[in-house]
Amino acid sequence: MTSFAMEWYLIALMLFVGFYGMLASRSIVRQLIGLEIVSKAAMLALISAGALSDNLVYAQALLLTMIVIEVVVVAAGLALLVKTFRINGTADIWRLDSLKG
Repeated sequence: MTSFAMEWYLIALMLFVGFYGMLASRSIVRQLIGLEIVSKAAMLALISAGALSDNLVYAQALLLTMIVIEVVVVAAGLALLVKTFRINGTADIWRLDSLKG
């Protein structure tokens, strides 16, 4: 088995673990961690595809864009977590209906 195939098996495994973490949990923290795992798997896939096609410069440019977008999403998620925890005293995702505005 080639190294390239092993990379894609690892990427697929990371995607499944991240999606499972997002779907099976009701905690905002665990869902953000699952989102981070999925994002890292997408970044690994982008780097692996760039290495295969010998276009690492384009892959790196897209990777930097993904990192910036990921930081903004995580910051918004953490702000939502803090607001939910202050109002409800828990990080349960099903209690977000009490947030208004």
